[in-house]
Amino acid sequence: MVMYSQCILNVFYTPYKNIVMEPTSRLLEKAQHALKEKNLSKAEALVTEALGYEPSNAAAYNLLGLISSAHHNNADALKHLEMAASLCSTDPKIFHNYGTLLQRTAQYAKAAEQYEKAIALQPDYLPALHNYSAVLFIMGHTTAAEQTARKIIALNPSLADPYVNLGNSIKDQGRIDEAIETYRKGLLLKPDHAIAGSNMLLCLNYSTRYDDETVCNEHKQWEQRIKKLALNIQHKHTDFSAHKSPLRIGYISGDFKTHSIAYFIEPILRHHDRSNFDIYCYSDVANPDPVTLRLEKLPLHWRSIHDKDNDVVAAMIVEDELDIMVDLAGHAGNRRITLFLDKLAPVQITYIGYPNTTGLSTMDYRLTDEWADPPGRERYYTEKLYRLPGGFLCYRPPSTAPAIQETPALANGYITFGSFNNLPKINERTASLWSKILTTVPSSKLLLKTKPLIDASIRKSCRDLFRRYGIEAERLVLKSHSPSLETHLSCYNEVDIALDTFPYNGTTTTCEALWMGVPVITLAGQNHAGRVGVSLLSRIGLSGMIAETEDRYVACASFLAGDIPRLTRFRKGLRGAVAQSSLCDGKTFTEKLEHAYREMWKNVAEAIKQ
Repeated sequence: MVMYSQCILNVFYTPYKNIVMEPTSRLLEKAQHALKEKNLSKAEALVTEALGYEPSNAAAYNLLGLISSAHHNNADALKHLEMAASLCSTDPKIFHNYGTLLQRTAQYAKAAEQYEKAIALQPDYLPALHNYSAVLFIMGHTTAAEQTARKIIALNPSLADPYVNLGNSIKDQGRIDEAIETYRKGLLLKPDHAIAGSNMLLCLNYSTRYDDETVCNEHKQWEQRIKKLALNIQHKHTDFSAHKSPLRIGYISGDFKTHSIAYFIEPILRHHDRSNFDIYCYSDVANPDPVTLRLEKLPLHWRSIHDKDNDVVAAMIVEDELDIMVDLAGHAGNRRITLFLDKLAPVQITYIGYPNTTGLSTMDYRLTDEWADPPGRERYYTEKLYRLPGGFLCYRPPSTAPAIQETPALANGYITFGSFNNLPKINERTASLWSKILTTVPSSKLLLKTKPLIDASIRKSCRDLFRRYGIEAERLVLKSHSPSLETHLSCYNEVDIALDTFPYNGTTTTCEALWMGVPVITLAGQNHAGRVGVSLLSRIGLSGMIAETEDRYVACASFLAGDIPRLTRFRKGLRGAVAQSSLCDGKTFTEKLEHAYREMWKNVAEAIKQ
């Protein structure tokens, strides 16, 4: 599944004061003080009075925008800040404030324009530079994001935050070990920087340099560095009856939206037995989309926690008296992992979003299966492994998936291999093995599709990578981000055979390929990240596509490429096979999950009695 590293958003809310006149200046200073004191109604009244004196005062509109933002009224805030920016062309702070709100509302191109205006006025304006770097990264302009982050570090090398954005941009270009060292530099400046630490841990899963024991120890060290961030808030449970019903289950995620995680959590949320399980969702989504709204309408308790501090969220969770709290992100794109430092629920579980241990001694369980984590893997986790029988994932296929077209090789006259995984997963070892496949299958091509390929310099680096292994540029087809899920999935109609990445497999990309009738070949690894492909393909009866060695991986791809009739049968039958498999049986899967929750709860109840 797609994993996103966390960026740092630098907010710098200072109204423009240099152009105001008396008595406006006095009113705005009072309004700013009231805003700092969180007396929003008083602040708004003072600004309104100031505008009565000077209806075209940029500083007043800037402050009014900040007040509306504090009210969580983004529409009015954007209107006011746009007015402030139109009235003043000399203050970088106004453009920065406007850009910050545009960024928060996912209007990234417009936000970048405002940051550029601020930087043009003040080239060393660190808050604007910092957010500009983050926006460039989000938009896929990773080399520009890298250059901007390096500029910030050159201006002030003592700041830890810029190393996060720099590490992110390096990671998305596939330079994993360099990214790891970049995050480490940030951690030297601020050892308890939770986001820098989490992003570094995520990168360890992509790297081929570290063994499982080292990676496990790195996760444990992360907990030691950030222990001081614990809130020292505990659950208040007194009822630990083994057969307590309903059990209160809480899921916490920033991905209750159009995101890979939603494919795998929605079937569960839909099929929970409401008579025996009371479901809570703590949504850290900044900009709700149709998927968010669809999930929110399910019969469950919805809690929006975006822009709420951890202590507020923790108080909400304790108030809701959760029995089981489930983390859906781990160290991938979730600034809420530190909530699990405390025991906000008697049972704490990590699931789906991260392919490794959290490193937390307070995390009780990790949900997995026998394929992804065979017996003997327990020593690499701080959590107890709970292996769900029959597989640890349940997939909801996209309802807007396009029709499957005929096998591309029939019209092309050559085989097209493909991978839609992130660039960090395409390392030297992967490129070397894929190049062997291309060499073995004459005239074949490789289609790579991922967001950073919008960047010309990254496309060049990608071509250079494969050229080192004898594959010329004309055999690569490079595609970037698609405007919609439907157009993204339609690109699978250009692929004959999908090649899984290693040592970090695809998850959503594998499911999408199979749903579009494209067989996937995976190389079985040693750890969870490298065995998700084994789990998925075993679920739908494609164990023949699982290679245990690199030679077998190449041979499997080459053999399949030479069997066009078989590829055509896959094209016609895979979607139905996936739909009828246990992978898409939400009801049965959720029953197994609920059984697991019951067993975990009973274990806690029995331990309390002892």
